[in-house]
Amino acid sequence: MTFREELGQLSWFTKQYRSPSRVRRQLRVIRDLDLPSLRRSRRQANAVWGIALVRDEMDVLPHTIAHMLSQGVDQLLIADNRSSDGTREYLLELARDDERIHIALDRQPAHWQSEKVTWLARTAWKAGADWIIPFDADEFWFAPGAPLADWLRQQSSSLVHANFHHMVPTEEIQGSLLATNYFMDRVPSFPGKVAVRSHPLLEIGPGNHLASRVGRVGRGLSIAHAQYRNPTQVARKVRQGAESARLTGEDVSWFSPHWEKGSRLDEEEIRSVWARLTNGQSDERLGFEFREPVRLTRPLEWATWDPRGELA
Repeated sequence: MTFREELGQLSWFTKQYRSPSRVRRQLRVIRDLDLPSLRRSRRQANAVWGIALVRDEMDVLPHTIAHMLSQGVDQLLIADNRSSDGTREYLLELARDDERIHIALDRQPAHWQSEKVTWLARTAWKAGADWIIPFDADEFWFAPGAPLADWLRQQSSSLVHANFHHMVPTEEIQGSLLATNYFMDRVPSFPGKVAVRSHPLLEIGPGNHLASRVGRVGRGLSIAHAQYRNPTQVARKVRQGAESARLTGEDVSWFSPHWEKGSRLDEEEIRSVWARLTNGQSDERLGFEFREPVRLTRPLEWATWDPRGELA
């Protein structure tokens, strides 16, 4: 970065943290986040790190991690937020066997995602990350025509937008997520996500939809978003999400209206919503909208984004 850009980054960071309440939230998040011991790597140039905050994602997370590593991502820093379905145990065992995996333990129940992921990003920067991909457990990131990490290393931008394509399986998944047909949006949904160059004063915004990073902005990445995978997972996701959002004590309806809507549905209504989604139909009860026309495809078998032009 140039001296002018560094001044801009400092100014942006100062504005974001001039509120005493924001500083207090960040300090509470830091206090409740037990981080692994990481050394700064001097051997790895242009290192690409994935960072994530997860909770009860055992049905999808092993596939997401395998996908990230197959895309050439060098290191993964994943914080587990009080999982009870075996996710935490799986992650800790995985980290013991794979030096590329690093696990943090998040004890804070409130949904202060921006503050949590921002601190993970700073930890990754300190450990030597050049590029940072803030991903969720249900997101499969792709680049056009090349592995994700290789593509990022070739970019001159400081931030790259990623298009967000929702997808839902055509039936309740009993086996592997990979060999499953999905209805997928051909048109990406607003506002998408971002990958960003690391910086000690970087802030990741709510939902990983934006980041405060001075410099050139690029585009080209895409995400296959497996948000809903079976009725039980749908019910758990919206109810846990709504509960953690309420614990912030703030009006969070602007970024989680689907959680609030979904948390008021009973089991029969969840089944009814699921039946519509698995037929490629939108459902207002969950605030879920397919952007017509949808495509039937198997994106989790792709190595790069839409290699056969199915969404074109």
